[in-house]
Amino acid sequence: MKFTVFSLLLSASVALAVPVVERDSSIQISDFWARASAGSSATMHFVVTDPHYPDDTPTDCNLIWSYGSSPKESARCNNSQYYIRFPEDAVDFNRFTLELERVSGPIAENGHVLLRSGTQWSCVDNPESGVHLSCSYDGVLNMPM
Repeated sequence: MKFTVFSLLLSASVALAVPVVERDSSIQISDFWARASAGSSATMHFVVTDPHYPDDTPTDCNLIWSYGSSPKESARCNNSQYYIRFPEDAVDFNRFTLELERVSGPIAENGHVLLRSGTQWSCVDNPESGVHLSCSYDGVLNMPM
């Protein structure tokens, strides 16, 4: 009986000591900035790093469109593997939702994140001649997928 109790306690302590490995379900977005020019042209840039697809990332994502309207629905990152969407329609850099969706692969991914000026996403009005609004993200943004 003592041997059985001892064996059970030993088994339980070994089971508790084994670390549980969680699958990281977020992608990292770095070098993230956006600008609106006085002529109503909008540009946005960021770099996507996806731990599920190390052969495809990091990849640059670049957009150019008319500020105050919606970018093309078919906009993708440079490697063509991620759709870039703004579900709230026309983008206001002071507050908007960025959505990314993986185009293909064995792991389906779709995530979004709300960006608001005054957080790590900071915007400056008229920072230089010809630039109406300039925004950037301080650090690396983790987007849950």
